[in-house]
Amino acid sequence: MPQVVLPNQSNYKGEKPVGADRPSPQLALGKEDEPQWLKDFQRDGYAVVKDVVSREKALNYYAPAGEDWLEGFKLGYNRDDPSTWDVKNLPRHIFGGLYGQYSFSHAQFVWDAKTEPKIVELFESLWGTKELTVSFDGGSLAVPLPFDQVQMNAEPWPHSDQSAYRPQRHCVQGLPNILPNGPDDGGLTVLKGSANLFEQYFKEKMHLEPPEKWSTRDGFAWTEETLKWFYDRGCEWVKPVMEPGHFVIWDSRQVHYGAFPRKQNKRFAIYICYKPMAFLTEEQKARKIEAFNRGYVTTHDPCDFIVKSYQDAELNINFPYGKPVVNEQGQKAIGLILY
Repeated sequence: MPQVVLPNQSNYKGEKPVGADRPSPQLALGKEDEPQWLKDFQRDGYAVVKDVVSREKALNYYAPAGEDWLEGFKLGYNRDDPSTWDVKNLPRHIFGGLYGQYSFSHAQFVWDAKTEPKIVELFESLWGTKELTVSFDGGSLAVPLPFDQVQMNAEPWPHSDQSAYRPQRHCVQGLPNILPNGPDDGGLTVLKGSANLFEQYFKEKMHLEPPEKWSTRDGFAWTEETLKWFYDRGCEWVKPVMEPGHFVIWDSRQVHYGAFPRKQNKRFAIYICYKPMAFLTEEQKARKIEAFNRGYVTTHDPCDFIVKSYQDAELNINFPYGKPVVNEQGQKAIGLILY
């Protein structure tokens, strides 16, 4: 059997985004009973779906499980003692609470979230199929920290999660919100309507393409100067207010960022993305299974993914709390067993 090669985020050199020569999945649209959230998503580039996980389970299982994960490193963090809420007491992360190492995406509570029936059903409705594959993306366990301990002093970091060279709708991301998320709390912030203008922007702005090209990894960083084009077309920043158990989906082209907690409320969320299994090639399936076996965290796309940086670095600890027990739905979504 040939060795499985896992493209890496830190040294990706592809001339195009992964899988750019293959078609993108299409949303299941036009049904008489099309849900309102799907209509909202098409119009605005994001939508909030209420009570996808029960409030009780969000607060009494997922929130404590996230705290257990942080405290389990024994670096000094104590969930109940704000004096310990300091970067030196937390595992390595970015932007104040995004975790992409330590097999975060394979923690037991994360796999439990990925296989929540209503979350799976939401993506089944979105794509019009029950045969789905799931992402190995990270999550946010954001504890209020001094702003000078956070990248960019906790200022916005607007980006899209698709390359300029993949302008069509290609991926839909999501997260279950775990803790109360009000206007001043940390959480997803989106530039409403920007996803539907993403392709037009790059058609009009090709003259701005730098000699070294834009990134062929799926991602694009925006500045206030470049965002003015979207503002001029009516796009506005929105921070969805969500209760524990609410779920938000967004088009990967949507300009967005994770706002950092500005007060004492924490922000916990798990990134979950499903796509039709039919768009996962046999080569990608082999990579996916290998990444799962190694406990790697990957980028958001369940099919056209690359491995996040530092998975084999000394700082990274694979499966710090043991391997997860994955149910039948999860095993199918990995590719371990057939639908």
